[in-house]
This record gives sequence, C-alpha cells and structure tokens, in this order.
Amino acid sequence: MPRLAAPALRSGESVAEAIAAVRKAGAAAVLFNCSQPEVMGPAIDVARSVLGEAGLPIGVYANAFPEKTGEAAANEGLSDLREDIGPQRYRDFGRDWRRRGARIIGGCCGIGPDAICALHTEFGAD
Repeated sequence: MPRLAAPALRSGESVAEAIAAVRKAGAAAVLFNCSQPEVMGPAIDVARSVLGEAGLPIGVYANAFPEKTGEAAANEGLSDLREDIGPQRYRDFGRDWRRRGARIIGGCCGIGPDAICALHTEFGAD
C-alpha cells in the first residue's frame, strides 16, 4: 500500500508545524476548513498527536469541491460541487471525524443545511 504524504496546508507547511505554531500563539481551538472531507481525518490525527490528550478542541468544516491539483490557486474561480456528498455521506464523514477526536463539526462551501441537519441529528448540540 502506498504511503500517503503527511497532511499539509496549501501553502506547503505541514499540519504538524501549523498546529505547533497556533498552540504556541495561544489559540483556543484548532479548526480545519474548506478542504475535502477525505483529508480531514488525517489532519485530525496529526493534530491529536501534536496536541496530546489534553490538547485544544479540534474542529472540521469540510467542503464539497472536487480535488484540486497542487498548482490550483485558492479561489481561482467557481468550482463544481461533488454529487457524491449528500447529507448521509457527510454525516458518515462526521462520525469518522468525531471518532478521531473532532468535537466541533460543521460544513463549508457546498455543504448545505440538510447535511448540517444530519450532523445535528447524529450528534445533537454538544
């Protein structure tokens, strides 16, 4: 099985470096946003590893955009939305993120009210 690259920001820094920097700066939480749902789990894992068990709350706000190449500029233009991410699929991602340690879960671009409702039905307001 091929080894996946360590999670990184679009700017190139590793997620581990970013987590260490925001922790040192006094952040109240670590939130990952506007990235594909599939990359959020590994980012949560790295955050938990860097923060330890008594670390900051971790949150996720994924989008419904298709994969971008490394050369694509952020906000370069309008993106199509993925048809494979409906409310139940997004809820399933939410279950995985929660299992990995995320406690703040919402949605970003293309994640609609039905998906947020599915998360609320699953997790309540805690």
